[in-house]
Amino acid sequence: MSKFNTTNTNKTSDRSGYPAYKMSYKEQLVTAVLTTMFGESKYYGSTDNEIIQHATDCAAKDPEFLCKLACYARNVGNMRSVSHVLTAVIAREAREYTRCTIKNVVVRPDDITEIMACYQTLYGKPFPNAMKREIASVLQRFDEYQLAKYNGGHKSIKLRDVLRITHPIPKSSEQEKLFGKILNDNLATPYTWETELSSRGSTKEVWDELISSGKVGYMALLRNLRNIVKSGADITKVLATLSDPIQVKKSRQLPFRFFSAYRTLQHENLMTPEIHRALEAALTVSVDNMEHISGRTLIAVDSSGSMSTFLSHKSSVRCCDIATLFGAMASKICDYATVCYFDSADSWSMFKNTNKGYRIAKYGKYDSILDICDKNTSAGGGTDLSLPMKSALEDDGTRTLKPFDRINYFSDNECN
Repeated sequence: MSKFNTTNTNKTSDRSGYPAYKMSYKEQLVTAVLTTMFGESKYYGSTDNEIIQHATDCAAKDPEFLCKLACYARNVGNMRSVSHVLTAVIAREAREYTRCTIKNVVVRPDDITEIMACYQTLYGKPFPNAMKREIASVLQRFDEYQLAKYNGGHKSIKLRDVLRITHPIPKSSEQEKLFGKILNDNLATPYTWETELSSRGSTKEVWDELISSGKVGYMALLRNLRNIVKSGADITKVLATLSDPIQVKKSRQLPFRFFSAYRTLQHENLMTPEIHRALEAALTVSVDNMEHISGRTLIAVDSSGSMSTFLSHKSSVRCCDIATLFGAMASKICDYATVCYFDSADSWSMFKNTNKGYRIAKYGKYDSILDICDKNTSAGGGTDLSLPMKSALEDDGTRTLKPFDRINYFSDNECN
């Protein structure tokens, strides 16, 4: 009987029934957390319940790891909803890490109300004492403007509900008055783009005033770029902010947000060379902090039918848009990159002229990322993740076959 060269027991089957290697529960959790749009429907089904179950298991086995993952998701991954879910699980299952987690996950006042609403949805009441104590503590970080801006509107949990549940002790007479305003629901109306547009309308004069005030944040400028342009307001300062490397890095914007703004302006014939340069500059900054990839890289972008689904019910961006964007961005940080778009050779294929189900992208290292995305985001057909491998191995007589050092896939599927 063999004692050392034993049978590999780390094997399993994937969801398609094909052989695969098992992932540890930590690997499964990290992979799911950092690739989810929590609460949104997905083509291949939701992973929300799996995330909650894996997080619950992790809380029992390694609660410190779960705490670090929640903090990483919120502050490095800039992922809000899933970090709120992990925080709720920790508050329930690993109470000794509640304080550290809430302290680091709460960046804005509405993180507090979202965490409490999430806990209530998952577990009901009452809220754990450790959770109430730390929320009472972090609530004291914020001033009246911040609290009024995120007071909750018609949401199920408002800041006054938070005060009644957590009973924070004011540190000064000024803070005592502030808490009184929250309880009586008479916080001063904040000067924000939302309140100004609601009361005065989306006019040139209003936008010029808002832009000059400096009260419109980076995300609001990016998401309202279409409205600002249509109003006729001066966008010089807006474009300077959007393309400023320091502001881009502070903004916590995921790269697809820039493409979303670009696509919206393109569709409404509002794009100008100045706006194009500003958005391209912002995307370039997003690439600058990525580690350079040496050698030869094959970048495989899934363009199958499932990739035509939208990122969320509120978004006009599709999965294929994001995959194409990531592929173009990845090509910029490689010594030598070949980008391959693929679906399936045995079904309706978007690559009818090849009859292969894939094609090699024809663009240069210095082509605009936005233009690359705009030309390569169609989707249709099945999904055959072996096609990029075949592309890497074939020699069609037009190039000298050289081995790739790596293959990067951008897909919503698993390799079957």
